[in-house]
Amino acid sequence: MTDSAVATLQATALTARCHNSFFRQKQLKSLHDAVRQDSNTIKDAIKSDTRVSEQEATAEVALALDLIKEYYSSINPAKELVEEYRVTNGKDALDQANPWGVVYIEPQQTHTPFYSVIAPLSAALAAGNCVALKIENNLRALPSLLRTLLSQALEPDTFAAISSAPSQDALSTAFQVLQETQVLNPTYKQLVSPHNKSIAIVDRTANLAAAAEHLVTARFAFGGSSPYAPDLVFVNEFVKKDFLELALKFAIPYLASPDEASTNDSPKSPTLGGQKKGPRTADILKSLDDSKSWRSNIVTQGSNGAIVDLSNLLSLPPKASQPIFAVSSITSLEHAIDLIGEDEESSTGLLAGYYFGTPSAGKYLSQFVRADVALVNHIPYRLLLGPAAPVNHTIDIDARYTKAQFARGSPVFVVPAASHSSLINVLGGKESRKAAAEALSKATQEIKEKKRPEWIAIGYFEQGILIGLGLYGIPLLTCIGTGLFFGVRAGLRRFSFI
Repeated sequence: MTDSAVATLQATALTARCHNSFFRQKQLKSLHDAVRQDSNTIKDAIKSDTRVSEQEATAEVALALDLIKEYYSSINPAKELVEEYRVTNGKDALDQANPWGVVYIEPQQTHTPFYSVIAPLSAALAAGNCVALKIENNLRALPSLLRTLLSQALEPDTFAAISSAPSQDALSTAFQVLQETQVLNPTYKQLVSPHNKSIAIVDRTANLAAAAEHLVTARFAFGGSSPYAPDLVFVNEFVKKDFLELALKFAIPYLASPDEASTNDSPKSPTLGGQKKGPRTADILKSLDDSKSWRSNIVTQGSNGAIVDLSNLLSLPPKASQPIFAVSSITSLEHAIDLIGEDEESSTGLLAGYYFGTPSAGKYLSQFVRADVALVNHIPYRLLLGPAAPVNHTIDIDARYTKAQFARGSPVFVVPAASHSSLINVLGGKESRKAAAEALSKATQEIKEKKRPEWIAIGYFEQGILIGLGLYGIPLLTCIGTGLFFGVRAGLRRFSFI
């Protein structure tokens, strides 16, 4: 059944029906209308399935609707018509791209499940693809709602809601969006969301109030399930106490708020999302306390999360999907860099690095800590919605997926390149031997080395050297100079008496 649905989509893709700009606009308009009209039902389903508040569920639906609007606005039929006939008019079409045809989407279910579906779906539709969306048959409220809503909103031969993954043969020609399945080395036909850690570093030069507010919000918003929530916060030991006091201040509304799942009137889903948060938080805290890789001290704990101080780290804690705000002290930025570098799970790089301090500290950390994205002195809250950005692709913080990712380049060259003229005489001219010799003579001319600017960039290491010279060199030179002065003066007096 699943493979036959994909085969139907492949047949539709071959007709290029979805390439038409007006058809793509129609699909997105129909999708937006369906979501807009059932927004309250969708919001209730999100609250039933996940551990989010009324405001967070509303924000998820609102941002999903905005995203569909943005993709709709990105389609310009008049401009696309002109671009389509560039070759006819004797012009190059260097940026021409064709949709992949069929896109298979495997969305995540544990964090902002609605936005995680709409983000790749709307991007794939805007690019002109047919879509096979995996929606499992379970007792959650949102999957069954999405299956009905999307099937009614989109053309049946361009969209299919499937309950299981297609076979590898069926997927051989399809483009894949994998938000849960991990692929070690994704191919060019796969957009895979990594499960790497997100780590924050707070320097002693940071604005502690701003750092605490951003990091606490990122950790506790949406039930702490965002892949971009900081899994560990390194704080300079000199400001750790002040930072924890501020973090506690900003965390109180999250820790002390009543469990939304038990206060709203929507029916409870008999799944993980509908359960209370307390027991799950307690399980995570127990696992942290039982570990021999660090010493765990609970700073504060509420029914909806906790703040934990980890000391004597032998390794970094695993990636978390629960509202646990883990803090650990560092002696310097280099200390944090070393701890991250020695962590085996972070060997391929961090999912995100949040650096709070002076801009120079942010530059230093972003240079020596490998991360898919580095954010200095802020965390854009829109980053907290949706899946992790696809590995090996530049992150789009707002949309997470782009139209360009769902199309393959197919440039058309009409005008000969400038480099072509230089080879005409070499390969096909009457004096090809002479032309080849001239080309070789020109190519073998020595490169003129550019002079380096006569200044030295002062970085962290140079600053350390200069400070060391200032602390030890100047007093030493002063002592030597003073000793020479009095020694010479005493010698002159002695010789004067003789």
